[in-house]
Amino acid sequence: MKNNCPVCEFDGLFEPAYDEEYGYPSDDICPCCGFQFGLHDYPEKIKGIKKWRENWILGGCQWHFKPDKPTEWSPKSQLTNLVNLQYESHQ
Repeated sequence: MKNNCPVCEFDGLFEPAYDEEYGYPSDDICPCCGFQFGLHDYPEKIKGIKKWRENWILGGCQWHFKPDKPTEWSPKSQLTNLVNLQYESHQ
């Protein structure tokens, strides 16, 4: 099972960003966009996620933790997944 970042849709998180049962954040940092679950989403989870995503995109979708950057990584497919998820959630 893949663990996706709700900010950038990177599918390589070590664990889910939020506990499925209670919604508690993992406190992990996404190696792709740099979002820390439990810090950057406090006190308003959705607002924090949207703002971080906006800044990440406006900043050129830079990989946050350089040593973990996959050689074949491209933000284009992640952004496509984000757009598709947003489109599907509004139908």
